[in-house]
Amino acid sequence: MKIFFASIISALLFINCSDTNSKSAFEGTAPKHETAPVGTISSQSVYMLPDTFQTQDNKNVTLASFAGKPTLVGMIFTNCTYACPRLTADMKAIEQQLKEKNGEINYLLVSFDSQRDGPAQLKKFAENLGLDKNWTLLHGSEDAVRTLSVLLNVQFEKDGEGNFSHSNIISVLDKDGVLVYQKEGLEAEHEQTVSTVSQLVP
Repeated sequence: MKIFFASIISALLFINCSDTNSKSAFEGTAPKHETAPVGTISSQSVYMLPDTFQTQDNKNVTLASFAGKPTLVGMIFTNCTYACPRLTADMKAIEQQLKEKNGEINYLLVSFDSQRDGPAQLKKFAENLGLDKNWTLLHGSEDAVRTLSVLLNVQFEKDGEGNFSHSNIISVLDKDGVLVYQKEGLEAEHEQTVSTVSQLVP
């Protein structure tokens, strides 16, 4: 499968998860964007990716298994002490606003950390943050995670201690796995995110 990445490599604001006062090497290289409008990244479905991931319940899945429902996606790693729990909390707040549509929306977290975030660790993270059966957490190979991150315009870099600097983006996929909306930033206003997901539910 040939994927064109040229249109999706833009610099984003990174937050170092271990220290909220420190600046990542990427911070300030380009303006932070509030949203990623449709058309600024690949229009191909992420469900075309053939890679197999493992869920927090140690089940093998491909991204295509999420087809048929709109999907809210975040990328995190469980050893993150600030940004990732905050991003997850933002997604939970969106879920709460869409509670009348429970069961009709996928909530998906994909880990950057292919080495440490196996299924057992992801399950522990889910339990600690009170994520219920509506949520799926995924572990994948480094190549699979990198490919997905490029399609979702989520940048990340591993440091010498095995942690990650990364952009904080919540992405909305339609039922076919095509990206239709994104919002960047922690504790951001998600009125448009909620509206977008609501419109995608039949």
